[in-house]
Amino acid sequence: MAELVQLRVGRAAPPQRFALWDLGMRPFFLAAGLQATFSIAWWIAVYTGVITPQLQRAALWHHAHEMCFGFGAAAVAGFLLTATSNWTGTRPVQGARLSVLAALWLAGRIAFYLPGLSSWQVALIDSSFLPAIAWSLWPALRQGKVKNFTFEAWIVVLAASNIAYHLEAVGVLTGVTAPALSAGAYSLVMLVVILSGRVVPGFTQNALRLRGRSCETSTHPQIDLAAKAACLATFTSDVFHLPHAVTGTLAGVATGLLLLRMRHWRSWRVLDEPIVWILHVAHLWVAVGMALLCAERFSIVLLPGLGLHAFTAGAIGSMVLAIMTRAALGHTGRPLRAAKPIVLAYVLVTLGAITRVFVPLAFPLAYRFAIVVGGSAWALAYLLFCWVYTPILLRPRADGL
Repeated sequence: MAELVQLRVGRAAPPQRFALWDLGMRPFFLAAGLQATFSIAWWIAVYTGVITPQLQRAALWHHAHEMCFGFGAAAVAGFLLTATSNWTGTRPVQGARLSVLAALWLAGRIAFYLPGLSSWQVALIDSSFLPAIAWSLWPALRQGKVKNFTFEAWIVVLAASNIAYHLEAVGVLTGVTAPALSAGAYSLVMLVVILSGRVVPGFTQNALRLRGRSCETSTHPQIDLAAKAACLATFTSDVFHLPHAVTGTLAGVATGLLLLRMRHWRSWRVLDEPIVWILHVAHLWVAVGMALLCAERFSIVLLPGLGLHAFTAGAIGSMVLAIMTRAALGHTGRPLRAAKPIVLAYVLVTLGAITRVFVPLAFPLAYRFAIVVGGSAWALAYLLFCWVYTPILLRPRADGL
């Protein structure tokens, strides 16, 4: 797939103005960065006993919910509100409409902490955001290619998972919190899998050509389809608690197909291009998560949750940072070159995920260390994103367009 944006230069930059509502990525990428930093800092403080929050649900459930439906949903909204207008040539959601969507997202984050609200009120406030995003995307997607409807479908799954989470909170359903959170996280991972196949080979080839390296990258269509199908089957099996042998076998097959999918991506040739290699790292984390999920379901690994954190801290955390840093540069008329603090952020988000996943695997007694140190590194990566990109997201395009 070609670059999502093409840089155009040559016009003088306009007078400085507040540009937050010009494009969907601006408020929502900033929101995702701030939410990632705050949520992990909050969770570390709760886990270590520094604070004791007064919430309607268990703190662990709330942590998982906010990482999925707060951080993840904001990143997805920012990307799709921006990308769909490029894909379809339609006018982007901006101005007052965009500010209303951002207000819905923010209201959902605040509602959990307001003591006067009932569970029903919190549910209605928080559950309104994702359906609103799906509704906003529908006119543009309807005019585009059929394959773009895949993104709309996963927004609907994400919204349904959030609603299911709240239905247990209000007492309508029981026993659905864990499956709902799993379904939400796996929806985000499926978006990583789909997006990786569409952009990583093309972005890699473009980067190599710009450096004067003639190299073809490709994904075999049948392997690509099989990898996505295997991932979907694995996640469905896990959410619906099919026998562990079924989930484990599917996860093992998915691991092999994901690695085979990368065979012609020339990953080793972009190690000197941080803004590209972080995309490869994100996809590789999906394969690592599948391998760990396979090992967990066959009781090879006895510590639960490592595969899940490979998916979340590793795949989702890396891909969100990769796409936000890249798209924000391209859509504001800046060269696609990661600044030094952002390269450090790529390293920190990777080291944070490695610490969170592999330290407990090798040293089970260091579980607390893994959460605190790994989480701190991961949150610092997103804090660096906020520091570097807040001025970029608040100001007009650098090329004056």
